[in-house]
Amino acid sequence: MKTIIDNKTIIDEFYSARQERKPWLGKGVVDNINTFFTIEEFEALINQTGIWSPDKLQAVLDHQPIPPQKLFQSQQAPSGPKYEINTAVLQEAIARGSSLVLNDICGLSAGVMEIREGLADVTGGKIDCNLYFSQKDHQAFPIHYDVHDVIAFQVEGTKHWQVFEQAIQYPINHPAFKNRKQMNPEASRQSPLLDFEFEPGDLVYIPSGYFHHATSRKGISIHLAYGLIEMIGIDVISMAFEKAMFDQFFRTPISAILREKDPVDFYLRKWSRRLKELSNDKDFKIQVEKNLNSFRYNADKISFK
Repeated sequence: MKTIIDNKTIIDEFYSARQERKPWLGKGVVDNINTFFTIEEFEALINQTGIWSPDKLQAVLDHQPIPPQKLFQSQQAPSGPKYEINTAVLQEAIARGSSLVLNDICGLSAGVMEIREGLADVTGGKIDCNLYFSQKDHQAFPIHYDVHDVIAFQVEGTKHWQVFEQAIQYPINHPAFKNRKQMNPEASRQSPLLDFEFEPGDLVYIPSGYFHHATSRKGISIHLAYGLIEMIGIDVISMAFEKAMFDQFFRTPISAILREKDPVDFYLRKWSRRLKELSNDKDFKIQVEKNLNSFRYNADKISFK
């Protein structure tokens, strides 16, 4: 973290906000954000038209995405279908004020990757970065919450943000939560918890489940939004599921275990005992600890020396 922010007080405030799961704004906390990323690097990335696909690049105008089949041309290559940006359509979209979203760009920028690794060092979580390019008086997304924590850095221009009350604790990437991500317009009249102008070098932390939105009011804006996902109980359930495959009890038809009196209750008592035995299994504990300690993305570099 010190490679990004060289101020212990600011770092302590960030840690405290994460621990309390409260939105937090750090003004001017990165001395020179352009040592990590610049608008020139953004332009260079966009012009590498062959590296983008519909899941990696989106153009959105006032909450309406440009259809992928219009924004991209699909061409046949010896190895199969290949996507390439329709530059004329993208240029027109930009001219009309569209926002651009570049997804998962850590592997495309050394500076963006450096920030990710600094954040991963202190969170232990899986982190990737989306870039948001916005234009004056056009908003890409309405008031919404994310299913991951957001740690955003302003790179170029300014952007007005508002962060509202939390909608739900710890939402996850599942339709039960993603289908209710947008705030009811009536509720947006409430007073925001944070209301600020995001300027280069600023950092904002927004825990998952907090409604927020942002609009560029003065010109173009670029910010880097890092999404943080940490290991949760469902990940442990997934590991337990894989372990249960090799346990005869969990493979046995339930009907073969039931008894006449309180059949389901009887089965679930046996089921819970076996699950407890699994939880106390030494090898399973080691596996959970290993996964927790290595949950972050691997960032090892390939060397030819």
